[in-house]
Amino acid sequence: MNVIQEEGTDKVKSREVLKTKRFEATLIIMQQGQQIPPHTSPVDAMVLVLEGKIAFMLNDEVTVLETGDVLTFHAKEIHALQALETARFLLVK
Repeated sequence: MNVIQEEGTDKVKSREVLKTKRFEATLIIMQQGQQIPPHTSPVDAMVLVLEGKIAFMLNDEVTVLETGDVLTFHAKEIHALQALETARFLLVK
């Protein structure tokens, strides 16, 4: 799979890239304006933006992430996302 060329016309599309006993990587493609509401993860995680721009809310603080940016967060931290422009990113947890 080429994660840069993967097509995504759904509002939010996710596709498993790799899954092992130790971690999993998921490609997420979000169309501009789409949101993922506040939630938590049971494990630590990392977001790597491959293309576009997202607003990432973590514990009430918003960080704008653009192509090439990486953000990590801990298990059970409340987080949410909004695509400021069409974006694709890897979620590794």
